[in-house]
Formats: sequence, structure tokens, C-alpha cells
Amino acid sequence: MGIKDRRSNIRYGKYSKVIVLPATLVTGKESTLAANRLLLVDPRAEISEDDLLEFFETVVEPQFWFWLQRKRSQAGDKAVDAKPSP
Repeated sequence: MGIKDRRSNIRYGKYSKVIVLPATLVTGKESTLAANRLLLVDPRAEISEDDLLEFFETVVEPQFWFWLQRKRSQAGDKAVDAKPSP
């Protein structure tokens, strides 16, 4: 299964930021990534940047925002029905 974690964004140089990958993650010498609001990383660089970006833009981004909107609306419905706790 996957790994989930919260990591600090570390300033690196004048224009970059670094996220340290968990030690349990298998990595290669380089990583490839595609990003906008979300970040999709291949830590072994087995997927080209172009293919990763295409997958990110056509599958990940559209599906994620649909999923998040649905989840927020469901949470809003539950909040309306919730009874206040004493």
C-alpha cells in the first residue's frame, strides 16, 4: 500500500524548495515530477516527465477535484444534520 505523511517545505537556494522523501520509499538517482496544485512524483524516474504530466493533467487533476468537491458537499450535509454536543 502507499505511504502518507506530512513534510516541511524547506527553502533551498534562492528560488527552490525541497521536500525530503521518507526513507522507506524506494528511490533512484533522480525523480521525475508533474505538478500544479498537487504534486505527482516518480522517485525512481522510471516514467518520463512528459508521460507523468500527461497522466497528471488528464487523470489525476480532473478526478481529484471532482472527488474533493463531492467529499466537501457530503461533509457539509453531515454538518447540517449533526446535533450539538453538550
